[in-house]
Amino acid sequence: MHRLSRHFFAAALVGAICQLSIGASTEELGVPDASNSSNQSASEKLLDEAVGLERDGRYDPALAAYQELLDKHTSGATHEETLRRVARLHAKLAQYPMARKRCKEFLDTYPNSGSRAKVLAKLAWLENRLENRQAATEAFAELHAKFPQSAQAPDAAYWLALNAADEKDSEQAHRYTDWLLENLANQTGERAHKLWGQALCLKCLLEASDSRWQAIRVLLRNTGDRLKDEPTRARTAFWLAEAEFRTENYDQARNLFKKLKLQITGLDEPWVAMVPLRQAQLTARRQQWTEVLKLLDGFDQKYPEFELDYEVDYLRGRALAGRAEMTAAREAYHRVLSNTSAQKKETAAMAQWMIAETYFHQHDYARAKEIYLKVIERHTQPEWQARAALQAGKCWELEGRWDKAKSLYSTALHRWSGSESENQLQVRLKWAASQVTKRR
Repeated sequence: MHRLSRHFFAAALVGAICQLSIGASTEELGVPDASNSSNQSASEKLLDEAVGLERDGRYDPALAAYQELLDKHTSGATHEETLRRVARLHAKLAQYPMARKRCKEFLDTYPNSGSRAKVLAKLAWLENRLENRQAATEAFAELHAKFPQSAQAPDAAYWLALNAADEKDSEQAHRYTDWLLENLANQTGERAHKLWGQALCLKCLLEASDSRWQAIRVLLRNTGDRLKDEPTRARTAFWLAEAEFRTENYDQARNLFKKLKLQITGLDEPWVAMVPLRQAQLTARRQQWTEVLKLLDGFDQKYPEFELDYEVDYLRGRALAGRAEMTAAREAYHRVLSNTSAQKKETAAMAQWMIAETYFHQHDYARAKEIYLKVIERHTQPEWQARAALQAGKCWELEGRWDKAKSLYSTALHRWSGSESENQLQVRLKWAASQVTKRR
């Protein structure tokens, strides 16, 4: 049961991006130009008035005052400060194209400004808001490369890591994520701590995408006490439980998912539905079929948007078949086959195969054979096609059609060479061939 897709995990992580503030600046004004003290004093007074108007919510007069200052000054400390403030105010008023224009003007005019990292960050988020992804990427990359020690660098690195992951650039995604984990590990600020936790979750997602489950186990060892944010604690707890499940440490996984059940109370994220599903799958390994059905009771109502709902129906079918409720089991398996999300998935082939198995166990070999052959004809899952051929051949044997069984076994061995069923197919082929010879 390790076939589950992973892309829906990313939804919770992408939603965790914390946008940089483009609100009011608290920086002081530049030092007055001593060569023109009277003019500078008047400009400072006008700038103070503009700041006051903005603070009082009188944005149009504030913008007019800022524009008057920009008209009077084409360079210098007052012009620099005014440009930065007017860009911020345009952004605050959702006038994003104008805010972007002013940010670019600032960066072109003051390449050595001490505020360059802040303005680059503003520009990057504005490009992101305006859906100019490439421009946002370039701004964030410049910010991170040129100002790695700035307060804005961690947010830039996180955005770049998410963007790289989305673009399937694993190398870059790992690079930025590793930078975050290393550089924020010993910082104590609330923002840094939260971003470190988000980077940890993203690192788990990246490792999971490469099926590096052992790496996740090592990564998350002794990290629980460092995470104060409850949603992040729950996410990392899930990844650890999932890693134990994927590495077949089922007892440990069972304990971790049981503890996690308490942590997800009230948490509304796509991956949360995986917890009861995994609990049910682990219970199925013990063939506790009644308990499996209890764990899945009400699942559809509680998680109506779950992308892997066909896995739930498949598991229901397993449990019902285990209780010898074959008709109900077949209904559950047919729901898998009719689910568009399950098409071309291994689970669909398994469901088809299990429908045939229910008939086989009821000694309806003709019906069983018909459905085993559908697994071969309608699916592209070699292991399950080989298993279906093996079982369909047995049905031919039970009907005394040794020639048909021999032909099917021979075809299967050629078509799915190296399958897990190969040895059994060879044994059945030898036996069927001997029976054909005997009956001549």
